[in-house]
Amino acid sequence: MTRKIKGHLAFQRLVSIFYLILIVAPIILSIIFLPPLVKDYLGQYQELLGGDQAGGGSIQSLLNGATGGLDLKNMDINKLPAEVKALLKK
Repeated sequence: MTRKIKGHLAFQRLVSIFYLILIVAPIILSIIFLPPLVKDYLGQYQELLGGDQAGGGSIQSLLNGATGGLDLKNMDINKLPAEVKALLKK
């Protein structure tokens, strides 16, 4: 009986190691292989959009932060469009 229990425990260890590898391996592979793929796709979309001309900013600047590198503290309110000024007054 003890031999069967030891065999079952050894089998459970192997299964738990297999599950761990099944979870950790895709994470490690995605860390290694995903950044170059994403960089290639971003380059393709930037070419498709015409670089920085279309949309007012690059995709990379959108990924860097919500403001896209804008300096909101030194923004001149008088240069904003009338629709935005109207929204700010509300």
